[in-house]
Amino acid sequence: MATADVQEIAALFGPIHGIAWLFSIFATWRDPRRTIGITVCAAVPGIGGMLALRALQRADERARNQSACADPAHSGWHAAPRGTRGRS
Repeated sequence: MATADVQEIAALFGPIHGIAWLFSIFATWRDPRRTIGITVCAAVPGIGGMLALRALQRADERARNQSACADPAHSGWHAAPRGTRGRS
């Protein structure tokens, strides 16, 4: 990757980067799964938004796994009807 000290490029990408950074902070702040740590991660310039998104995805997977364990009707395991065990 080449870098250049060109004022026009900096003038274009600086505000775009700043808006994307603010968007990641506000989007994380509005997410109901957020924690203080995830919000702090989002405030880190550069990679913070990606770290917060990754943490939110892991929180979503944990919640999905916990709900599957708590609801046996949707876990894929089905009990045999009464009186049919051992019969062919």
